[in-house]
Amino acid sequence: MSQAMILFDLDGTLADTNLDLHATMNFILNEYGCNAVETDRVRHMIGGGARMILKRGFDANNFQISNTELDIATERFVDYYDQHIDDKTVLFNHVEDVLKAAKRDGIKMAVVTNKRESLAAKLLFRLNIHHYFDTLIGGDTLSQRKPDPLPILETLRRLGGSPHNAIMLGDSEADTLSANAAKVTCVCVSFGYRRVSLDALGADAIIDDFADLPETLARLKPELFSGFKL
Repeated sequence: MSQAMILFDLDGTLADTNLDLHATMNFILNEYGCNAVETDRVRHMIGGGARMILKRGFDANNFQISNTELDIATERFVDYYDQHIDDKTVLFNHVEDVLKAAKRDGIKMAVVTNKRESLAAKLLFRLNIHHYFDTLIGGDTLSQRKPDPLPILETLRRLGGSPHNAIMLGDSEADTLSANAAKVTCVCVSFGYRRVSLDALGADAIIDDFADLPETLARLKPELFSGFKL
């Protein structure tokens, strides 16, 4: 049997990082005299890395900022977020149940995120789930990030696998576009930080809870996941 592999996005998929990213965004916006962005709006701004998140915050304020100044503001964002990375961040329901079961069954796992690798590694450690994963690809690990297929393809290379025996689990269009380009089946959670409708995601399946993942994987790839249960 081929080696089964699950590739996970981080923000909005494994962990609800919204409140800490929200606090960081508003801290930086306040430094520039901008209005705070409401929590519910920030959920739709997450994705693409710190610079993109912050740019969306400035855009929401109609605040004109040069690329140079945006770079400076991004580093301030990263510094502040690094100090508050897990103040209110939590794992979504049944995430660790899935990770434990996958580890038990010898399924290889990786995190493929657009978050900076150093921040992603720190957050996985703080959430005490770092030991479940065989490798980590961050938004600055390679020359390209999602939605480019390179992060997924490099993850498969590191794990010694192929698109056929992998599943990408994400929450946004960046995940589905990257997976589709890499010819990897993609499952999305319904509760993440997408900027498009669920129908527009183009995922092979949608789950509302991590407890539904084993059954979904078994349906999509029975040759790999038929025996996978929590």
